[in-house]
This record gives sequence, C-alpha cells and structure tokens, in this order.
Amino acid sequence: MRCGDKLVMVGDSMAAVRAYCGRPAAIQHSVKVSATTDRVGGRRVSQSRTVGAAVPVETWTYNRGPKKLLVTIRFVDGSVVAIKTLSEYGYPLSK
Repeated sequence: MRCGDKLVMVGDSMAAVRAYCGRPAAIQHSVKVSATTDRVGGRRVSQSRTVGAAVPVETWTYNRGPKKLLVTIRFVDGSVVAIKTLSEYGYPLSK
C-alpha cells in the first residue's frame, strides 16, 4: 500500500506504518496461538503450545476516502504479515 511517497511492505513495523500512513480508521485486536510440529510414530503432528504461545495480532483498516477502496494491514507480533485491499469503498473523511 502506498502512503504518500512511502510504500508499506510485509515486514514493516507498526511504528513505520503509523509514521507513513497515520492513524487507521479502525483497529481490531486478537491473539494467535503459535503451533509446534513434533514427530509421532514417524509422521509430523502439529500441536499447540500452552505456555508462552500467545502472539498479539492487530488488523488496521485504512479509509482512504469515498473514491478509494478500504485497505487492511495485518500485524503479527508487531510486523506486517498481510496487506489486503477490500472490495468496498471508503466513506467521506471528516475534516
């Protein structure tokens, strides 16, 4: 996603995105439980860790105005992991 003359990319920090793009219109908070892979009987089995496995996830939504599509940026543990352009247009920006 482009914000002014800056390009937001996977791997960027929350601080960098905020500096490039400003405050998002909405922020959604959640937690991701990381998984480990162990071998059981010669095959791999995924298991959830129960201690120290909570990883913070935030999804920021940017409203770029009524003639542009909304964009979400997903952060896991403070870094951009996905940028998605939604299929709905933004709403009028307040002044």
